[in-house]
Amino acid sequence: MIKSPLAQLLTAKVLAISLAIFATGGVALAASTSLFTGSGPAPANPGASQPAGSVSAGPVASASATSAQAVLPQDAPGLCRTLAARAASATAAANGAASQAGLEQALASPMLTQVLSSSEFSSLITTVQGRTNVADYCALLLGLPRLPRPDGLAQLPAPVLSSTLAELPAGDLSQVLTSLPVSGLSQVLTALPTSGLSEVLATLPASGLSQVLTTLPASGLSQVLTTLPASGLSQVLTTLPASGLSQVLTTLPASGLSQVLTTLPASGLSQVLTTLPPSGLSQVLTALPTSGLSEVLATLPAPGLSEVLTTLPASGLSRVLTTLPASGLSQVLTTLPTPDLSKVLTTLPASARTKVLTTLPTSALTQVLTTLPAPALAQVLGTLPAPAQSQILTRLPTSALSRLPASVLSKLPSSVLSQLPGSVLSQLPVG
Repeated sequence: MIKSPLAQLLTAKVLAISLAIFATGGVALAASTSLFTGSGPAPANPGASQPAGSVSAGPVASASATSAQAVLPQDAPGLCRTLAARAASATAAANGAASQAGLEQALASPMLTQVLSSSEFSSLITTVQGRTNVADYCALLLGLPRLPRPDGLAQLPAPVLSSTLAELPAGDLSQVLTSLPVSGLSQVLTALPTSGLSEVLATLPASGLSQVLTTLPASGLSQVLTTLPASGLSQVLTTLPASGLSQVLTTLPASGLSQVLTTLPASGLSQVLTTLPPSGLSQVLTALPTSGLSEVLATLPAPGLSEVLTTLPASGLSRVLTTLPASGLSQVLTTLPTPDLSKVLTTLPASARTKVLTTLPTSALTQVLTTLPAPALAQVLGTLPAPAQSQILTRLPTSALSRLPASVLSKLPSSVLSQLPGSVLSQLPVG
């Protein structure tokens, strides 16, 4: 047993040194010598203690060069800045990680993976489910305009990607999405849950939204738009400028286009179709399958239907009306106010007008012809070939024929007049 007071003192100092070495992973030899002998420079601040949670900065040349690190911030943006600073330090980057350019360079550094091996950044890795996803995640959190791995953004877990993109200001979000390659953009948007996709697209300014949607390939565009609920879809399409809207709708495959237009509420559908230029409107409506076209036109309120049909060029109008089944055609024409009905029928070439009028059921044909004013009726019937005139008029009941202007009927060929009832002919002027 050690009984000498001096020996006891020396033994205590040796134990203290051993504990310090065990706890810190090693100290400078000069410091241990000072403790043991009691000689050497006095500490600058004897009462100071090492910050809690600090870690060793690694071996150093002397005790005076040793510096404890500050406690790492627990919030993700703070961790990302610390990560970038470590990567910049490891690569001796000229810009450091203080500037935006420095942050971009640091996050794109190949040293980032090595720095991430520290357990300090495990929460970031866990959040994004892999080390390779950390760089893009941090770039988004720090509001950087360029991503280190644009092609890999879609690898972020969907909930993380959705919430992170939704937090970006409109300008930053637009810059990030428009900088992605086509395949990456499609993967990102189609990976988002419905609510996240709606929020992201609604946040984009009109120019950014137009650039994003017109960049997508047809399959990706169709998947994105058909995923949106009616309200979100309406907001997206009515935000687009006319040129962007036309390009988006004409890019969609027929099935996707039909689903998009039939999902829109009447007001949104009317605004979308009446925004299109004549050529785009014609291309959109003639691309729809028959059932989709019927539903779209039947959904439009009367003012929107009138504007759509009177905007179409003759060729597009002909294809649209001659594609409709009898019930759909009847609903469309009997909904139009008289001036627009007159314009639509007189715009059609004779062959298309014949097909339209002979397709209508008798009740709708009667309503259409008896609604037209005399000048329009004269133009509608007078430019048809005689067989078509006979086919149309002989389908009308006598009561309907009697309501047609005599001035119009009297100008019909005798071959047509000979097939009309005597009661109708007796009302015509003689000679």
